[in-house]
Parts: sequence; C-alpha cells; structure tokens
Amino acid sequence: MVWPCSTAKLTLLARYRECKAELKEFLVNLRETAADDLAELDGGHRPAHLDDRFTAWAAPRG
Repeated sequence: MVWPCSTAKLTLLARYRECKAELKEFLVNLRETAADDLAELDGGHRPAHLDDRFTAWAAPRG
C-alpha cells in the first residue's frame, strides 16, 4: 500500500496550502517516526530512501 494515497496527498496540500514549511516539517517528523519504527523491526537498521515516500512528493514543482 502506498502512503500517502492520492486523496491524502491532496488533503494535506490543501490543508497546508498557505504554509508549505509546516507541511514539510510535519512530513519529516512522520518520516523519522516511521524510520525509527521500522528500525525496531529490523535490528536497529534504519531504512534508506524514505524521502520519496514521505517528503519528495510535496516538493514544489518547476
């Protein structure tokens, strides 16, 4: 399952429309929490490449 789904992405972008920095901070915090949780399941090894899933999609295009 892909997170966030398209509906969630649109909802987050709308909610943080006026404050992209807060959206980025929110997503970075979620990414770090997920990395910590996954590390606990994998003997302390934090996964790489979570940026695409958690933060890259919200970066400005252009």
